[in-house]
Formats: sequence, C-alpha cells, structure tokens
Amino acid sequence: MCGIVGYFGKKNGAEVVVDGLKRLEYRGYDSWGLVAVNNGKLTFHKQVGKIGGLDLNKDLPHFAKASQGAICVGHTRWATHGGVTEANSHPHFSCDKKIAVVHNGIVENYQELRDELEKKGHKFASQTDTEVIAHLIEQELRLLRSARNDKGGRSGLYTKAVRLSLKKLEGSYALGIVFQDERLMIGARKGSPLVLGIGKDEIILGSDVPAFLKYTNKVVFLDEFEMVSISLRGSDPRSVARVRPSQNLQKLEYKVINVNSGKTIKPKVVTIKWDATEAEKGGHPHFMIKEMLEQPNVIEKTIGMEKNELERAAEMIKKAKRVYVIACGTALHAGMYGSYLLAKVNKIMIQPISAGELHHFAPLFKKGDLVICVSQSGETADVLEAVKSAHAAGARVLALVNVMGSSLMRASDFSLLTKAGPEICVLSTKAYVSQMAMFVMISGALSGKIPEAKKALRIVKANIEKILSKKSLEAIKKLSKGLAKAENVYALGRGMNYPNALESCLKIKEVSYIHAEGFAGGDLKHGPIALIEKDVPVLVFVADDESEAEIVSNAMEVKARGAEVIGINYRDNQVFEQFLPVEKNGFYTPIASIVYPQLIAYYIALEKKLDPDKPRNLAKSVTVK
Repeated sequence: MCGIVGYFGKKNGAEVVVDGLKRLEYRGYDSWGLVAVNNGKLTFHKQVGKIGGLDLNKDLPHFAKASQGAICVGHTRWATHGGVTEANSHPHFSCDKKIAVVHNGIVENYQELRDELEKKGHKFASQTDTEVIAHLIEQELRLLRSARNDKGGRSGLYTKAVRLSLKKLEGSYALGIVFQDERLMIGARKGSPLVLGIGKDEIILGSDVPAFLKYTNKVVFLDEFEMVSISLRGSDPRSVARVRPSQNLQKLEYKVINVNSGKTIKPKVVTIKWDATEAEKGGHPHFMIKEMLEQPNVIEKTIGMEKNELERAAEMIKKAKRVYVIACGTALHAGMYGSYLLAKVNKIMIQPISAGELHHFAPLFKKGDLVICVSQSGETADVLEAVKSAHAAGARVLALVNVMGSSLMRASDFSLLTKAGPEICVLSTKAYVSQMAMFVMISGALSGKIPEAKKALRIVKANIEKILSKKSLEAIKKLSKGLAKAENVYALGRGMNYPNALESCLKIKEVSYIHAEGFAGGDLKHGPIALIEKDVPVLVFVADDESEAEIVSNAMEVKARGAEVIGINYRDNQVFEQFLPVEKNGFYTPIASIVYPQLIAYYIALEKKLDPDKPRNLAKSVTVK
C-alpha cells in the first residue's frame, strides 16, 4: 500500500508529484505529504486526509512557483506503524533535516534500529518505522565522512550511505530519498514495487505506472534489492542542490545498483502499451463506474489473445502433475471460477488456495506441479511469496496478471497478460471479468476449441452491454436505493456461480460497509439459513445447468423464511421478487451475471454518500503482509 512519486527534471516537480499522487490515491489516503529541494533547502508540506481535492496554486502557492521544486518526492499514506497524524505522515527527516525519506512497506526491525540510533543521540519526531531510515542514512554519512570515504564524489558518498543503510533493514521497502545538499534523488525497493518513468530530460519515480503515464510510457521496473541513483553528470559538487526548470538537463542520468553487492546493473527499458487516457476518469464521476462501463471492451480484447500464448499456457497445465491456483480476494474468486470451468469442460482438477493461507500447504508442492498465480497488480505480497515457495519446491509458475513488467510477471515461468488496462478504483471490477474471461480462453486452448471460447465470450460481451444500457442502469439504481437500507445482504450460488456469490458480497461490503456474506447453495441448511429473517435481501445466482433446480429450491427455502429474493437468471421465476436477466450461455453466464452486483454495490455507495473509489481502510495493492 501507500503511493510514492518522485520527480527530477525541467518541470515544476511539485506539480508533477501532486498530479501523480492524485493518480495513486487508490494506494493510500490516510494522509499525504511532499518535499522539494529548493535553493539549497528542503521545503515540505504534510497533512492528514486525502489529496484529491488539492489545488496546488491556491492551497500551496509556495510550491506552485515556476522556479520551485524541480527535485521533489511525495507520498500518500496507508497507516501501518503509528496513528493517522501529521507527525506520522511522510516525508520523514534526519536530525539535521537535510535528508528526507518517503517509504512504502514495513521495517520489521525498526524498534531495534531506533533503540541503537537513540543511544547515539538521534532524536525521533514520529512513531513510524520509516523515520529510522532517514536517521540511519544520516548516521552512515557521518561514519563515511569521518573515515574520509568519499570515493565516487559527493553523489557516490550519499549513494553508498543509503546502500549501507538498506542492508540493515529487515522487512520490505520502496523508497524515495532526497537531500538538501546534493542534486540527487534515490529510489530503492525490496518487497514493495517501484518503477522509473524515463522521459525527455526528466525521470519520475512511482509506485505504479499510472503515476506518470501522461508524461512517459518508457519504464524501468526495479527488481528486488535494487536501488537507483538519479543525478546530473558534471554538476559542481560545491553548489547547493538548486535545479531550475529552465536549466538544461540533458546531463541527467540514472544508475541502477544492486543493494547487496554495490554493482551497477544495466537497466531494461520497457514500453507500456496502455493509453494514458485509460487512467483518466474521462468525464465519469468515479473510476468505478468508468471501469465497469469498459468491461465489454475488456472482453473484446481478451477474445483477441494470441493463440500461441494460450497454447503455451495450456501445455503447462497439461504437463503438470498437480495444478493449484493461488490468489487473494477478487482474484481468488476468479481463480475459483477457473477451477470449476476447467473441471467441468476440460476434466482437470485445480485446487484454489488463498495466498494468505498458502504457507500451510506450500510444503506439499513438488517438482512437476504447476502454480497458477492470479493478480491484477502483480505486486501482492502473499502471491509473490507463493511464487518463491513454488520455485523452491521445483514447481513451475504460470501468472495471469494485468500489469506488464510487474514483480509477478518477472518472477513467473510464463505469464498471460490480462486485458483490463489500468484499474484505478480500489474495488476490482473489470480486472475480475478479464481474469474470468482469460480462464475461458485457456479452457478453449486446452480442448482445442478456441473459436468456441471466443463465440461464448462474444455472447458475454453483448450481455454485459445490455446490462450497462441506460434503461438497465436506471432499474439497478432503483433497486440499489432500497438495498442501501439493509443491515445484512446474502448471496447464494452453486457450482460456477458460487465464486460470484462470494465476489458479489465482497463488492457490497467493501464499498457500502453493509454486512454481506456469500454461501454455496448446498451449504445453506448446514448453518447459514439460521441468518435468514424477514425482508433480508438474498441475491440468488442461477445457472442454466444441472444446478438450476437445486439453487431455485434454495431460493424457495430462504423466501419461506421471509427473505427478499433477487434472482439473476436467464429466465424469471415466481420465487423471485426482483428479477435481473442474463443471456443463457452455459458455463460462461457467470461472467455477465457479476456485473449486476458490481453496479448494485456502486449505487448503494452513492445512496449512502460514500466514495466508491476510496473505501475506508482499503488500498488497491496489498504489498505488505
């Protein structure tokens, strides 16, 4: 969680950083802050709350001056260590206030380091784990200077001090670091994502590509235990760190360095094919509704998948002795759908496991097994641990991931890039649909029937377009207005629709804070039916397969106990008090069905005057355990 943006270049750095932080606000929005290197001083601002409504010119005019802030880093926080206070907001500083640090991750040994630093006279201003990093760098600089270890010049000295400090950290970090006395910005990562945007006469640090996509699509993804030093070649080491936007920055350079060895690494520059406008709201009030409306296009892009890529993934599954699908949250529900689909259509057994619980099962991995990891961001900490466990056991890893160059993509043996495009809303909608559709294409490749899979997905696309029509949206909005008053919501599904029962309730509780639970229809009489009371809403997902009669029977059971049954099916039924129609499409019907509860969750949030893009306590990418 948390978002980092850093800028070194000709533009006003504060403007670029604030713009980037707004784009990364889905990663953390408890508090925010920024620091710029101006005329030999560190100018900073930090505050509790969201950055979304900030007007730089009006609210922070001293940062908005054209000559200010060509070197700048900023941060949006999702609190881990220390409460949500201004003092705990980033950036954090060294004792002499000449070093500023922003951080995503957790320093697990921070208390031990803090105790040692306090014994050496360091004074702390916050309760965060991050602050120890600034003081560590300050301490290492003192030691290097006292030993007259200035090999590599001043920038080399600062870079070495940072590297030595990082070697003492346990846990995870993505860092942006600037200095009062040096034309230098340093980024580093271990366990948390950090990428570089390489523009003309400018370099941008970001936790995620959307932070700088409007400026450049040329990207360097830092690997584990890598740091980057960004500086001006040939700059006067005696001058203060003052860089004017009008200054010629053709000598701007960056070096990627291995934290452990200190060796320079040749970076690989990747071109991101996302359209920058995909990361914009495009006139919509929220990213959530925009991204739901994009789902037909997501299906169309998935239909266009390269045949050879699908066949390569299918071959990995065919050759595997055992197959697991590992994911978290929404991606896990997509993986569950995939496991049902491949069992039904391809007669292949896949075991879905929550990545957060994997350590209980990882010792069972063996050579010849295949682990399918599903993730939107490709940076989920628990999923990346699954990759390590699989490889340690000699198993192979197939990734279904949405972000080109992400940690998961680089760590896996082979990856299929899902076609959702940038997903900004904290709640995953189009990424879920793209993951489900990808399993359909994999199933088609396994059976040698890719054209049939494409045909089924075209029906899905047309169905979703109908659900997203103006008339349909008005009906869903009206239904949601009543549901907003509910204290509890439940969902039932069997077989292919059981994952949707879980996913629909996840969406509702994530964004509306209504208690919602999904159940398998067959489990209803084993306990959950005790929850049913008069007028409680129950979403019932009905499939046009052998489970139809059974799930309709479940609907009758809850209705008999006073529930308001909302049926999602290809045909109406007298048991439904509310009917939401989908096209009859066999095993592929659930992909369109899930769009209804996505929209219901959104409209409930609006009715309750909640922000659907930024639900409380949640962040888009869970990059810490």
